[in-house]
Amino acid sequence: MQILWEFYELLAMSIFLVLMIPITLPCLAGAIPGFIERRRRRQLEEALPEVLESISASIGAGLGLQQALTEISRIRTDETGKLLTQAIERSRSTSFDAALAEYAINSRSVLIQRVVNLLSTAIEQDAPLGEITNSMSIEYDRLNKLINVRESEVSGQSMLLLMLMCLLLPGVMAFMFAAFGLSALGAYWGHIHAVMIPYLMASAALSVVISGRMLGRTKQSIWWIPFWCSISGVLYIALFEIVQTGMA
Repeated sequence: MQILWEFYELLAMSIFLVLMIPITLPCLAGAIPGFIERRRRRQLEEALPEVLESISASIGAGLGLQQALTEISRIRTDETGKLLTQAIERSRSTSFDAALAEYAINSRSVLIQRVVNLLSTAIEQDAPLGEITNSMSIEYDRLNKLINVRESEVSGQSMLLLMLMCLLLPGVMAFMFAAFGLSALGAYWGHIHAVMIPYLMASAALSVVISGRMLGRTKQSIWWIPFWCSISGVLYIALFEIVQTGMA
């Protein structure tokens, strides 16, 4: 209980922290579903080349598109298999084209919707589906690799930016002000918190937006602003008090 009271006293040093921390949990509740949904969409997109390759092999063996997708939905147990199973079951009460379109919509992936549109156009024009799906399998496999490489590189850069601005900067500032402004020497700098905490929180918010822009997910990154602002402010206050106590 004493620890919680001391923590509350630290937060009370800044009205910005008192207001920001209660907002953090609701915003995290809004950020996490978007993160999960993006992972789900990427899993569907990464399975796309394998699905197209299977379709090409099945058509080469003399099966139709619907039969090929039925076989794939029976074999696969991942999210792609579940969506295809739903589409096949849906096709029994509607047309196969409508069920395929519903699969594309439920995937919520632009890549998959584009593939379904190409398949529908190829069927209408009586094009060789085996060759088309094989070519698309190769192209989308290359595209997925490029996306993964870019994600890996940019994710590292954006995370480094967050670490520098939301952790390292408040840590350095707290240590500097605490070490060179010891209250025992009559040079206590605690009054500067009223300026430093808003500055650090604004820097954290800006870095989160820039990080999200680098990843192409600016809207989703807004949900994370209260979290990183709170982390930055709490780290600054806590480290300042720890250094002051340790060096007193």
